[in-house]
Amino acid sequence: MDESNNLPSEKIPEELHSEYEERPFRNCTRCGETLLDYEDGYHVAKIFKSSETIFEYALCFSCHAGLISEFSEDSKRSLGEYYSERMKLGLGLFGCGLCGLPKIEFIESEYSVGALCHGDKMIEGFVICSPCMDSTNSLISNKTQGIWDDFLSENFPGVPADALPSPGKLGVL
Repeated sequence: MDESNNLPSEKIPEELHSEYEERPFRNCTRCGETLLDYEDGYHVAKIFKSSETIFEYALCFSCHAGLISEFSEDSKRSLGEYYSERMKLGLGLFGCGLCGLPKIEFIESEYSVGALCHGDKMIEGFVICSPCMDSTNSLISNKTQGIWDDFLSENFPGVPADALPSPGKLGVL
């Protein structure tokens, strides 16, 4: 237990480290803020395919909240309801947070991993299997998809848009 904020926490697992930097994320993908010093914490998201990282980012809480605030009200409502009705707490990085399927059963396919972090600690982690990622994509409005596409083109230049994930695949809310 981290006594400074009374939230359960553990050292950030290597699975949530930056594959590109070969270490824990140090800076916000959007604003460049130093994450370890960021008082409000940050969000890490990665997509794996057959255990290989194919996409990753870390956003300070301000950038994460700012991005979400730009999403359409319909998308925020739909995704919020979907997650609140289906999210299974306590599985951490060991099973799909939406359907409960153990990670060992889908580790060879595509899945996303995310976490809320503070300093060098993971406060809460989650995994979403491919079928559940696909089901969230149908909840994304055209406006939200456009905002997400802008985020990707600004922060991942040169990568073809069709090679990058939709916001539903990463559980960004």
